[in-house]
Amino acid sequence: MKKKIPLSVLEKFQPFVDDNLDLIKQVTDSGAMFYLVDRDTKSDFYFKITKQESRAGKLVYLLDYKPKNKDKVDANSLWLTLESIPAHLEKWFGLLKAYNSIHTVYDDPITKSNQERFEKQFEILDEDADTATFDLQQQLYLDNYLDNVKTKLIKLKEGRPENESKVLDEIAEEATEIQVKLTKETKSQIIKRLSRLWARAQKLGLEVIKEIFVNVAVEIAKKLLG
Repeated sequence: MKKKIPLSVLEKFQPFVDDNLDLIKQVTDSGAMFYLVDRDTKSDFYFKITKQESRAGKLVYLLDYKPKNKDKVDANSLWLTLESIPAHLEKWFGLLKAYNSIHTVYDDPITKSNQERFEKQFEILDEDADTATFDLQQQLYLDNYLDNVKTKLIKLKEGRPENESKVLDEIAEEATEIQVKLTKETKSQIIKRLSRLWARAQKLGLEVIKEIFVNVAVEIAKKLLG
């Protein structure tokens, strides 16, 4: 796939990707030379270069991105030279960082603080934490662990009110999504996903977090951090 993309594009933009893996995901799309999306699964923000044309003796590229700026969440597109695009990419990264850092009524401060504590507890200090996946044995362990989590979540639904059962279903869906991403995302990204899952479970109740985390926390740490 990469050999279908001009080398100049890869050289210009791949370093931005490597430095911001906590914010974005790189997408493989035959209709785009370069395609990034917001790592937040509930977001529709993106940044992509879709076409290349020669105009007046210069190569220009069609840039398409969302949001347009801090005042408008609409999409925007324009033709630019390759040298002009990094400034727009830096502004786009700045918007993602600003959205991630601002606290609003739409955020759940309890879940967020829980997640931050789990992320700190399971911080991966390996040099390749932001560039490499867990190894095969770790992936297999996590896949089995998440299967057990989903089984326990089903049992925990018994006798609970509908609103709590719905949250348990959502947590189970997150577990499935993590399983899909185990071979595709870095160690740090997977830890972030696991931390969110544990954070939501903790907010729901001690019985839930004890079942899916506390009872196996030492083993998880040994498998992932040891």
